[in-house]
Amino acid sequence: MTSPTRPIAPEDILLLAADAARIVLESGGETYRAEETAVGLASALDGVEAECFATPTVIVLSFVGFDGKAHSIVRRVTRRSMHLERVARIDALTRRTRSGELDFAGAAAELDQVERMEGRPPLVSLLAAAAGTGFFTLLFGGAWNDALVAGAVGAGLSRLTRFFARRAIPDFVANLLGAAGATILCLFARSLGLATSADGTIIGVIMLLVPGVAITNAIRDTIGGDLVSGVSRGADAFMSAAAISIGAGGAYQLWNLLAGRAL
Repeated sequence: MTSPTRPIAPEDILLLAADAARIVLESGGETYRAEETAVGLASALDGVEAECFATPTVIVLSFVGFDGKAHSIVRRVTRRSMHLERVARIDALTRRTRSGELDFAGAAAELDQVERMEGRPPLVSLLAAAAGTGFFTLLFGGAWNDALVAGAVGAGLSRLTRFFARRAIPDFVANLLGAAGATILCLFARSLGLATSADGTIIGVIMLLVPGVAITNAIRDTIGGDLVSGVSRGADAFMSAAAISIGAGGAYQLWNLLAGRAL
């Protein structure tokens, strides 16, 4: 690593390492990965005895700087989404910093680029949502016309969830409303004869909302000994699943009540 012309302030190292860990958690990364990222960057940039404790909602980082004093910082994680490319980029950034390929300025510049990364273009997201929900419908026994209906509804659902995210609507409410709206649309398509199996179509669409990554991370954290993170991620996944069930089940029962017959 190229020696800087002036010593790096311990506060700058703290901010860089904590922000990198925060981005990992915001982008769907595991808590152990966030901790390793923070400790790796702090140690590579002259931090001694670096320690990090991370949960899905908070990061606590401390280390002894080159001045011999202990420094610490707390970072709240207030938003979560799925952007695994950011996680991969930060992993690479950490490795390059630890190997000496990047100094503090280079790491800070690259981290800024990672944080500015946007998601996939809307058209790509629509096509991915349509393909995913359509093939899930086929997997659960639906016909090709059910898959086409599920694909159309799934594309609309992906836009709806993005709208909720931009408006900072809580995940519980977003999942409940998304599942309810998707169920109503699938039942309406069944009543028009566009879909054959309402159940298969509905299940295929709401799979788009199922918190699979959160469940996987909860199990991984629990097995790895991160009990606080495992329990909190499990509770988050349970609340998401409950919202989906309430929204889909409530909309289904309401439709049957209004229609006067079971579909």
